[in-house]
Amino acid sequence: METVQDSRTTHTKQAVYKPIRLIVSSILVAFVATVTPQMAHSVEVVAQANTQSNTQSTDQLNQLLEQGRELVDAGKIDEAVLVYVQAAGLDPSDPKIYSGIAYLEALRGNYQAAAKFYRDALVLDPQNPDFQYGLAYSLVKSEDYRGAADAYRKAISLKPDLLNAYLGLAVSLFRQGDYGSAVKTYEMVIASDPNNWQAYASMGMALLRQDNTPKAVETLRQAATLAPNEASIQIKLGVALLRSGDQAGAIAAFEQAAALSPRDGEIQFQIGEVLKSQDDLDAAMEAYQRALAFNPDLVEADVAIGEIQLQKKEYIGAIVSFRRVINRVPQNANAHYHLGMAIKGRGGRDSQAIAALEKALKLYEQQGDTEGVKKTQEALKELKK
Repeated sequence: METVQDSRTTHTKQAVYKPIRLIVSSILVAFVATVTPQMAHSVEVVAQANTQSNTQSTDQLNQLLEQGRELVDAGKIDEAVLVYVQAAGLDPSDPKIYSGIAYLEALRGNYQAAAKFYRDALVLDPQNPDFQYGLAYSLVKSEDYRGAADAYRKAISLKPDLLNAYLGLAVSLFRQGDYGSAVKTYEMVIASDPNNWQAYASMGMALLRQDNTPKAVETLRQAATLAPNEASIQIKLGVALLRSGDQAGAIAAFEQAAALSPRDGEIQFQIGEVLKSQDDLDAAMEAYQRALAFNPDLVEADVAIGEIQLQKKEYIGAIVSFRRVINRVPQNANAHYHLGMAIKGRGGRDSQAIAALEKALKLYEQQGDTEGVKKTQEALKELKK
């Protein structure tokens, strides 16, 4: 494994050491840092729908499918969804059109809608492992981990060599708190693919959650051996070393992560997640701000900053942060909700807060998010007293 070069500047070292001291000073709560399941590759499905929709294959249907492909190629996802929905109306028997819509909805971040369309596709083609995988992915992103685990298991039963489904299943189990089953699933992945560093890295975090710190460190070191240039592993290893009491080793791991990706916004974001999990909010904020400085398009960092600002009752800053999120992702219901709550907290602008919350309510309803609907209705009821 590469070591940190002595020639790194004092400025870089200060940027790394400040948050590290804060991490070491508090009790570690290991953050969820498992591999995110890969998205189903359904772009090709959308492109193939034309050749496979023989029933009701009218000129209008072919025209819509061609138009949809062109819109996808041009990155006009919102318009493409509308076109494919029209196509599904003309040929409701083609499951690939529904799966294509599902994929596009997932691209837009509408995971509840994506899950619905994958289910529609599965009604027509229940033995399709790719549709089951797509459904599982959408459910993970919707935080329905139990449903996701069931869908991943079905995908595996239909296609036992679908390695990404095992990884997704392990993530779903991890996030349900079933760390023992997650470890066993990662072991199955490793048995099939001994060089899968993602499985080692995620298994290390599951072992850490089981308080099996020595085994977690060993597993994460194995991941680092397989992928010596992967900064995210060094972050996980740093967390494990902190738990083991090896502060010097932890600092070295975090330094290595920063050295491997000194301007990687994702790495800074992950460091922010570690700090936030320990309630070191000021240091987390600095990490998220560095993440945005390196990657201005990292919406997750803006969301995290806004949430901290809201928690600290810095309402003006939270309003600015969530408006930035909405400008980039207009369909983000949570951003509209948090914006409304920030405006409410600031006071004096109830009509603006109500407008933001009503927009959030509409989006939650469209996306089938019952918890979101409930909390927004409660906030609106209080505002309209």
